[in-house]
Amino acid sequence: MGFWMKLALTFAAIILASILAGYLWNWLFNAEIPGFLGGMLGGIIAIPVWEFLRKFDTP
Repeated sequence: MGFWMKLALTFAAIILASILAGYLWNWLFNAEIPGFLGGMLGGIIAIPVWEFLRKFDTP
């Protein structure tokens, strides 16, 4: 899997995690999620997704 495909899938996972966290936060607290929490969650999600996609590298 190429670098750009891994990057696109990682960005998709970050966006999906941020959207789901926003819906969950709104459902629990009836307010918008603070921006720094959404960004922090996206960064935390990016690391395991990137590491998982590294397993599909072809030498």
